[in-house]
Amino acid sequence: MARGQSSSTRTSGRMTTPSRTQQFTRLHELLARQYKPRPADPGLPVLEHLMFAAVLENARHAVAERVFQVLKTEFFDWNEIRVCTIRDLSEAGEGLPDPAAAATRIKYPLQHIFESTYSFDMEDLRKLTLGQAIERLQKIEGVSRFMVSYVVQNALGGHTIPLDMASLRVLNLLGLADESEVASGTVAGLERAIPKSKGVEFAWLLHEFAAEFWADHHAPVVAKVFKALDPQALERLEAWEQGQLQPATTAAAETAPPPTPVAQAEATRVVEPKRRGRPKKVEGAPSTSEQPSEAEKLASGQPADAMGAQPVEAEPAGEAAGSPPKKASRKKSESKPKTARAKSAKTSRSATEEKAAKGEKKKKRGGSQRG
Repeated sequence: MARGQSSSTRTSGRMTTPSRTQQFTRLHELLARQYKPRPADPGLPVLEHLMFAAVLENARHAVAERVFQVLKTEFFDWNEIRVCTIRDLSEAGEGLPDPAAAATRIKYPLQHIFESTYSFDMEDLRKLTLGQAIERLQKIEGVSRFMVSYVVQNALGGHTIPLDMASLRVLNLLGLADESEVASGTVAGLERAIPKSKGVEFAWLLHEFAAEFWADHHAPVVAKVFKALDPQALERLEAWEQGQLQPATTAAAETAPPPTPVAQAEATRVVEPKRRGRPKKVEGAPSTSEQPSEAEKLASGQPADAMGAQPVEAEPAGEAAGSPPKKASRKKSESKPKTARAKSAKTSRSATEEKAAKGEKKKKRGGSQRG
């Protein structure tokens, strides 16, 4: 009997800690008491689902619906929205948590879709398999993970729970997601804990609650749900808020190791841009290429920098100290043609003199014969 009682005691002790699946179910029940879900119309065009998700991220449904109606009524069509500036779209998104970010999520996907298909028709995604459709959506420039999941759930009928940053932070404070899952944007076991038949409703409720938390961390409904599901969630909220107020670089600076001498040298090293021609001397930091060679010091008796000359290689033995090898070889090569021209000139002069002498002899002979 004692063994049986101890076994039952251990079993009851283990059951006091609910599993993550039980916590998700409990959260669904608590949120259903606070909000009345109004899911989106699945018959809307795929593009409209995508654009609504762009304004819905981290925002309450009522605010997102109002901004979406402004986009559809105050602009002529999606092409006008595509060519509109981020500033104008931000003004149209007044009331959203981050109008500029929402404007970016609207403009860039529209630009990508138009440049890819020269239209704004995305209905062909309904004909693809779910995996192919997800791959196409993920390739659109500017779409977020939340936008892809929202379209998959509300337009394509897939089972997924769209999670934006507000939803991920709420699940983290409730102990249902760790920091690695917040960073990755996915929560393990969420789709298994929530059946597909209740996926759309749970996603709507969670998003509405998370958006209210994002607008006011201490709203009455937030404190009520936190306390009912996990009393420690309020303590996590306080710790998270204190962490948010600290500079983001404080923890990294405290844990970072001291820099090594090599790292310090690399950090202080100045990389000069490459220049054409002779490098200029920088006062206080001469480069190794500007140092005078031993040959120049012997030849000139003063540093090469004072003469403004570039370093040259040492001269070979037997040559004059002040005559570079290149110039000496040039003189030698130039002396050869001069000698040849002198010889040819002497030869031509001697030939002319011989001809003149022969002519005088002939004249003398002719005069003697006449006499």
